[in-house]
Amino acid sequence: MRSAAAISEHLDTRTAAIEVAALLEKAMDGPTDLVFVFASFHHRESFEDAIADIRLTLAPKTIVGITAESVVGCDLELEGVAGLSAIALHLPGVTITPWTTTPKNPLPLSTPDEIPNWIGLQEDTQAIFFFADPFSTPITRLLPALVKCRGEDSLLPIIGGMASGASQATFNRLVLDDTGMRSGGIGLTISGPIRIDCIASQGCRPIGSHYPVTKVDRNVVLELGGRPALDVLHDLARNASPHERQLLEGGLLLGSVIDEHKSHFGRGDFLIRSILGLDRKRKGIAAGEFYRLGKTVQFHVRDAQTAVEDLQLLLDAQQLRDSPFAGILVTCNGRGRSLFHEDDHDLTIIRERMGELPIAGFFAAGEIGPIGQESFLHGHTACLTLFRREDELTNGM
Repeated sequence: MRSAAAISEHLDTRTAAIEVAALLEKAMDGPTDLVFVFASFHHRESFEDAIADIRLTLAPKTIVGITAESVVGCDLELEGVAGLSAIALHLPGVTITPWTTTPKNPLPLSTPDEIPNWIGLQEDTQAIFFFADPFSTPITRLLPALVKCRGEDSLLPIIGGMASGASQATFNRLVLDDTGMRSGGIGLTISGPIRIDCIASQGCRPIGSHYPVTKVDRNVVLELGGRPALDVLHDLARNASPHERQLLEGGLLLGSVIDEHKSHFGRGDFLIRSILGLDRKRKGIAAGEFYRLGKTVQFHVRDAQTAVEDLQLLLDAQQLRDSPFAGILVTCNGRGRSLFHEDDHDLTIIRERMGELPIAGFFAAGEIGPIGQESFLHGHTACLTLFRREDELTNGM
């Protein structure tokens, strides 16, 4: 198994594609089974032609493409400028089953028993990659169905992200082989002798205390610990330190505990969601999640230092295993320069820790990756997927 990554900053789409294809062909020097292509919105109109050029050069069994606000690859995070990034993989013995879901031909969510056959699920399926248009994909219903399609006792890792190359429907582009799409999603079911690990660094720190949700109306949390939610928030702001107040000005988030059976909750135990607004009449907080009564939640803030520490700790664990041969980075479009105030921040850390690893990826409108045993749609998160060879399944454990 091997891989190669390439990136181009050329504004002309066909030129960028030809440049990337030539670099990949030279580096691979042999057959290619799978290619991921990520392009900034500058390449939207000719994206299918770009995929065709890369496909013609490399002749992969499967090629997948998606448009984004910005792309990453090799050593670069090309924020706000034209970019086309790709990674090619040779995966002998691995089965890649591509599938799509569209508004006209959706995944059969109402008949979940049909999903395993739809996606080509096998006994040795390792993970599913899923990339989708956010305006046309019911991701909050679709993702749990995919996670549990193998059964409650064997949850399936789902990895990927939402296209961020447009601010309205039908303007994102997705491509699977010779088929272009402006809506829906593309999945790849990966089965066979390969290890696929994904780390999700949320980059947020808890603030204040945690509380049970004691009154809720749909996604509006009305009471926390028996008190009006807005009163709890006002107390938090009043008692915050000067540094915490500064972080609060950058935006407030709400995290819900993933495993309620734990006796202590710390970093990595929460699923982070945005706060969408305040319901001042009812003293409630509108969150980007539907919480049940009794759910434990805690306010969080975005924090660059926490994001660095979180990513470093997750990479510590990965360094206990043998070196991966490929990586895909799907990161939030709110990270990068806007959070760290420097270029190529996350990629620099990853390359320093993981070596000269071929990497490609993009800034997403929502990142998909596992925390604990279950996969979620995230925001503010960097999801790094690492591919390891068959002979490393036991050696690196």
